[in-house]
Amino acid sequence: MSMTINITQKALKFLQKAKKKKLYIKRLVVTQCCIPISTPPTVRKGSPRKLDDYYQFNVNGITVYYDRNLIRKPELTIDTQGLGFYERLVVSDWVIRY
Repeated sequence: MSMTINITQKALKFLQKAKKKKLYIKRLVVTQCCIPISTPPTVRKGSPRKLDDYYQFNVNGITVYYDRNLIRKPELTIDTQGLGFYERLVVSDWVIRY
């Protein structure tokens, strides 16, 4: 699978501070009253449980696992979001079209 994954400097510092060299991008399915809601994928530190369900990339020394059930994008960017003590990794350029 050909895909460009970018990790911002803020996200790299976040991972370094957490002492993690792996992350995974996972499809998030939210069902509200029997209707699935389209949401951006979640980004988690560490490795997924079932590696066979993910594509593997190496970006700036970070191993990135990308869920095989997600739409294949030509390029995406991993960044951080949050304030103060609460900060998390996100896919910053994921666009949802209805």
